[in-house]
Amino acid sequence: MKKLCLLVFIACLISLPAKAAEYPTEETVRFVLNCMSNLGAQNDENLYTCICRYDTIRAALSYSDYEEGVTYERNKAMPGEKGSFFRDNKRGEGFYETLLEIREKANASCPIVKRVRVDRSAAK
Repeated sequence: MKKLCLLVFIACLISLPAKAAEYPTEETVRFVLNCMSNLGAQNDENLYTCICRYDTIRAALSYSDYEEGVTYERNKAMPGEKGSFFRDNKRGEGFYETLLEIREKANASCPIVKRVRVDRSAAK
């Protein structure tokens, strides 16, 4: 687990161009770890896929726009009067729809890579 966290940290540092300074490191790590969890495991293949997806989203949205879309997504199903604040928020809904489109693009352009292993016993 320590090795994986170190790999995530190093990959985040390597893949951060100048614009990425506006995305907090905490959000970067949270996104990548949640993505790997959703893909089923914290391994190198999922790490590369999730970093690619994160970079695609980061390149298309500023952090404030991303944050508004994620906040709308997280709170739109909240019941009652408190939830109506989010459900009636057209601006948040617009950012959420944009975020969904960018996620679809990221998922399509960043396939899950599987490691190919050669069976050396069969080659002999």
